[in-house]
This record gives sequence, C-alpha cells and structure tokens, in this order.
Amino acid sequence: MKVLIVGGNGLLGTNIAPILEKKFDLTLCDIDTWDITDKTSGESCLDRYRPDVVINLAAITDVDGCEDKRELAEKVNSYGAGIVAALCRERAVRFVHFSTDYVFDGTKKTPYKENDPPSPISTYGVTKLMGEKEALEKNPSSLIIRTQWLYGQGGENFITKVVAIAKRNGVLRVVDDQRGSPTYARDLAEPIAALIEKGKTGIYHITNGGSCTWFESAREIFTMLKIDTAITPISSAELERKAKRPPYSVFDMLKFQKDTGLKMRPWQAALKEYLAWIVVES
Repeated sequence: MKVLIVGGNGLLGTNIAPILEKKFDLTLCDIDTWDITDKTSGESCLDRYRPDVVINLAAITDVDGCEDKRELAEKVNSYGAGIVAALCRERAVRFVHFSTDYVFDGTKKTPYKENDPPSPISTYGVTKLMGEKEALEKNPSSLIIRTQWLYGQGGENFITKVVAIAKRNGVLRVVDDQRGSPTYARDLAEPIAALIEKGKTGIYHITNGGSCTWFESAREIFTMLKIDTAITPISSAELERKAKRPPYSVFDMLKFQKDTGLKMRPWQAALKEYLAWIVVES
C-alpha cells in the first residue's frame, strides 16, 4: 500500500515515518513540494506519486501565534484540510487528518468521547475544528485522529524546554491546572497503521494512557532524569498567554481500543523510553 504524508518534516512525521515505512511504501512531502492551500501543487503530488492513502500533518500549531495570525491559521488548518480531502475524494484516495484536544473547552470532568460536542476556546482550536468539518464535508470517508501534548525526537518540545530551563536556572514554574495526556509521537505510528489497514473512517481519540498536569509531568521528568530542581506549581492565568487552553482534555479511547484491539501504553512508560533516548543523544 502506498502512503503519502504531507507535512512530513514536522515532529509527528519525523517520529512516525521510520515505523510506517516498514509497513507501507511511504513518501514524505512538505510545503516545498505540497502546499496544502494550493490545489495545483496537491494535484501534482497526487498525480506524481499516486498514493492509496494521504496522511495530512500540515498545520499551524503555534497556539498563541494563531491568535495574531487567524487568517493564516484558517487558510492552513481549516481550508487547507478541505482542499486535500476533496482532492483525495476525486481520486479515490483515502484521507487521514490529524486534529487536537483543543476542539474542546475543557469544562467536562470525565474523558472526552469522539461524539462529545466540541466547543473550542482559542483560534487554534476553532481553526482545527473547522478543518475537521471541512474534511468530513469534502470527503465523508475521512479518518480523523485527535491527539494531544505531543513530544518526540527532532525539535523542541515541553520536555526539552523544561530540562533546559532547569539546568540553566535551577528552578522552574509549571502550570498545574491543565490536565491531559503526554503523548510520545512514535507511539502513534502503530495505531495509524492499524486504522488504515482496517479501513476505518470517522473520528478517533488516541494518546498515551493515563493523565497528568504539566506540573506532574515535569516532576516525573526530573525524577526519572535525577535532576534536582525546585518546581513551583502555578496557574494558567499567571502565564498570561494570549490563547486559552482547555483545563481538562483527557480522551476516552474505548472506541479506538474496540476497533483495533490495541491499547496505548501509559504515558510514564513512553516518557521513560524517550528520556533514555535524550540521555544517549546528549
């Protein structure tokens, strides 16, 4: 099966590609070859590579930046997704699109199910929800995977940032009123492959198992790395960020587990593996 990833040079693409290429005939494209807002470049790539499946990872993911660049966020996150979905439908190519926990407002006190009503509270969340709707409207057979709190090899993420700050300053202030599930990007490769191979469509929630706050995550990181750093829990309001974040965005993954037979490992186990890689690399 031929699979093409658009937006493949980002964090998620970098981490899942080495695993997916063992299962599929894999091609990676990025904005230099396929700008998802440009129908012509999309047609060119599809005609050139003739994939059976397209996975769209292209997105504007700077949550605070989206508040200042709403037009660009809509162009890429919303309408770009719709353009790719429509092109795939025209050519009978299966379409996989990635979305986010930010489509929810975080006021629910129990894990979010796929059919819970979305209510985004940031421009990023609004544009990603619009992207889901565009994808399903233009291509009703789309597969949409929502995930959250991604980290992985290649580039900066929450873990690399807090470790750098801790080593530099010896102290750290971390938000303790947002709860979610840290997700090792590499761990999404097998679920993606399973959903593709089983021909699934619609929306699925996939993260590593369990949940924590950012503060609890940082504390676990420093415990595992044996870094002696003073960590102070703070509220989201104290950071004064431009975009609001959902205070609770844990996912219910029963649908995914039932339809694939897979169960995601706990976030602590995934974190331990990633930190071992960091130690080796450094």
